[in-house]
Amino acid sequence: HDQNPNFSAGFGFSSLSIADNVFMSGAVAPWFSYIVVKPYGHGHSLSNLSVIGNNFKTINGNIERVDRVDTTYSDLNPARYSNVRFEGNNFLNISTKTENPLVTDHLQSGATARWSVSTDGALPFGGFARNVTAVVAKNALTTSNGTTVCDMPFVGLQKGQQKDQIELNFPTATKGKVSVTISCDA
Repeated sequence: HDQNPNFSAGFGFSSLSIADNVFMSGAVAPWFSYIVVKPYGHGHSLSNLSVIGNNFKTINGNIERVDRVDTTYSDLNPARYSNVRFEGNNFLNISTKTENPLVTDHLQSGATARWSVSTDGALPFGGFARNVTAVVAKNALTTSNGTTVCDMPFVGLQKGQQKDQIELNFPTATKGKVSVTISCDA
């Protein structure tokens, strides 16, 4: 028991490795999750968390995601997440496949200077889009009249109402397809 559970110093939710396991459920509510973090005070965050190489599956129905925060008493502080790895996992009948770093493709069919790239809620535990480590063109990026654009965009982080989107900002209106690597830790 802690009379003052608010985070003031220390590690918070830290130093946990979940690797090479099979998580299986059947006929559960869609909001069921296998990994639930429940902070009892304000200001807690995640650090040094690895969820790697696991198999998550549910039968007789789907669940929304494998991870969630129980906000009964408080929420986590996603602005302080550090060294969070959620990768190499397999998902069966899970609507949102959690990943960090997240590699996602974005197709911009109409030429515009500012592209909004969504993570579709795939970052773990409501994480913010705090870092971009790669932007790779999947085809020729062009203007609306077909002229090739060779300029790299600069990135805007933590965009959108949930801060889980990024923006790619080009010097000129551009269209095309890119692959972006986004993470919730800095």
